[in-house]
Parts: sequence; structure tokens; C-alpha cells
Amino acid sequence: MRPVAALLITMTGLSLSAHGVELKDFLALPQPTPTQQISYGAAQSQGIDVFLPAGAGPHPVAIMIHGGCWSDFPGAGREQVRALAADWARRGVAVWSVGYRRANETGGGYPNLYLDVATAVDRLRSEAPRLGIDPTRSVLAGHSAGGHLALWAASRTRLPAASPLRRAGHQPLSVRGVVSIAGVGDLAAFAPHLPGSCGRGILQRLMGSGPDPYADVSPARLGLPESVGSVVMLSATEDGIVPLRAARDYRSALPAEAAARVRLRDVTGAGHFDLVTPGTPAFEAVFEEVRRLLG
Repeated sequence: MRPVAALLITMTGLSLSAHGVELKDFLALPQPTPTQQISYGAAQSQGIDVFLPAGAGPHPVAIMIHGGCWSDFPGAGREQVRALAADWARRGVAVWSVGYRRANETGGGYPNLYLDVATAVDRLRSEAPRLGIDPTRSVLAGHSAGGHLALWAASRTRLPAASPLRRAGHQPLSVRGVVSIAGVGDLAAFAPHLPGSCGRGILQRLMGSGPDPYADVSPARLGLPESVGSVVMLSATEDGIVPLRAARDYRSALPAEAAARVRLRDVTGAGHFDLVTPGTPAFEAVFEEVRRLLG
């Protein structure tokens, strides 16, 4: 390990395995209290954590979508990215952290999981003025399963006309770009890895039953709208959950024009959870990309 990385890890008290920060340490991170919380449905998971920087704003904003294998298990909700959100807010970036009904949750799975994400993302538009947030300076970001959902949210203007995931008469929020943090962009290509990474049955709960079940849930199938300026696919070289190949599969599945707007960044020596753990060099790489897209 490089001396600077070793110092950062020592300061934060984290344990490292061969694959970086361990899950138990990631789930044990502090959970700072959000500036505000907003509910958009009856389920506890249908909520938004808002972290605001100091000052009146208007602030640039990162729309953050948590991971956790699209599943409801202890620690796999908005709470897992509260340490990240508080850190980014201290550095001047508001965080709009989205919750959603997961694949194995009552009322969750297809189509409601995606409709929840769309509703929560678009709610920013109406809440931004009173919160001092500038929605014209926004990026979508997500970790792991949340990376898939961030890419999906950016691409949903291209949903098939008959998809149950379309919200009739509704214009999705426009964003400057996407930072997918160990995310899955090509769900079909990743399908063979899912049972080992997230357990059996999750994939089936993420898709509809049409002739092409990936058509409206896989960002690679939807493509990348011209309105999305760029996408950064951040990967960790020691990630045993979402391997480097996932980012490459997404970019290679896109038409040439769209693929040219996708940049790959591999963080050497980092694991899956280093990318979203404050105090690690990988965490700094993620924030650097968010700040760059926000301008």
C-alpha cells in the first residue's frame, strides 16, 4: 500500500482486506443527520436525505443513489451513504440522496423500484428553490446497484413507448452527467455474475416479463441521450463484487457517438467499498469526478 493511503486508512480506523475496505467497516461508518428528510410515499424506503452545504446557495447538487444489491437488508439503505453525503456537503456540493423500494421489499421490484427512483429524482425540481439548490448544476451518482439506477435514470427519456416505467406527460430532470461508482451499465452482460454477487432471484425481480426483459431496465439497451453530456464509469481494480469488465461492457454496448462520451477510470488498489468510504484515496477520486462534471 502507498504511504499516503496507509496514513489515510490509519486515521479513519478502517480495516483492510486484500480487496480494500471490508463490508463490516463500511456499514459501521458514522451516519450524520441529514439537513432535511423528504418522504414521497408510504414506505420507509420512499424517502430522500438532503445534505446542504453552509450558506444560502444556490448550490450544485449530486443526486446520489445507494447500492446494496437492489435488496432490503440491514444497512442497505440511504444510511449507507450518509457519511459520503455529509463529506461532500462540507465541500460545497449538496447531496440529494434517494431511497427506493428494493427488489425484495413489499411493493418493490419491477416496475415500482424504477418508478420510485424516477419520482425521487424528479422531486428535486420542485424542492430546489426553497432549499437553495441549483438543479441546472446537477449530476447523477450511484454506487454498485445505485450505479445501475443512476445510469438508468439518465437514460429514461429513451424508454420504449409501451414500457410501464414511462411516466406519461412527465419530463425527466436534466443532468450534466453521471458518475457510476462500481455500477452495472449492461444488465444482460452482468447477469451471469448476479447470483454470486447478490444472490439468486434478484435479476428476475428487476425485470418485466415482455419479450425483451432488458429493453427498459438495462442502460446499455436504452442508450445515452444527447442531453447527458458525459458519463464516468469509476471502477476499483480489487473489486470482487463488480469487476472492471462491467464498465467496459457498458461502453462497448453503446453506439460509437454515445460511447465517446463514456470515460473509464480505474482506481488502482481499491476495493468495492473504498470508493464510497471517506478518508480513502478512492473516495477522493470519486469526488474529483463529481466536482469536474459540476464545473
